Amino acid sequence: MVILSNTFHRARIAARSVLGIALILVSLPVGAAGLPPLSQDKFVNDSLRAAAIGDTIRRACPSISARIFVALRKVRELERYALNKGYTKKEIDAFIRSREDRKRLEAEARAYMSEHGAIEGRKDTYCKLGREEIAKKSLIGQLLWSWK
Repeated sequence: MVILSNTFHRARIAARSVLGIALILVSLPVGAAGLPPLSQDKFVNDSLRAAAIGDTIRRACPSISARIFVALRKVRELERYALNKGYTKKEIDAFIRSREDRKRLEAEARAYMSEHGAIEGRKDTYCKLGREEIAKKSLIGQLLWSWK
């Protein structure tokens, strides 16, 4: 009887432990259960970098403007993409508000523009880059339109 009682007691402790671990895992944010940080997602980073480049071009070039509705649609698509991958709204907001990630993306955007001929203080170089991106129909170009 004592052996049966000890076995039953151990089984009950093991069941509680397994149940406790399961409850902890279920209560964790989805991103903590194996998803890499959003800062490592190529699609998210490429999209945000393109948005930063497009925004810089439209501010620097007087003949290029943003396609506001396209940009808003892309933002919603990007958020839906992250949610569908399993990231929480809280994780998405934290990534968007991250100064470190913003600085990193801005530096990458500046490097891209520099590599593609944009020279700070020279509007014509930003306009040229913007028109090239529009002609290529790149993600950057999809966010812009030019009347020249």
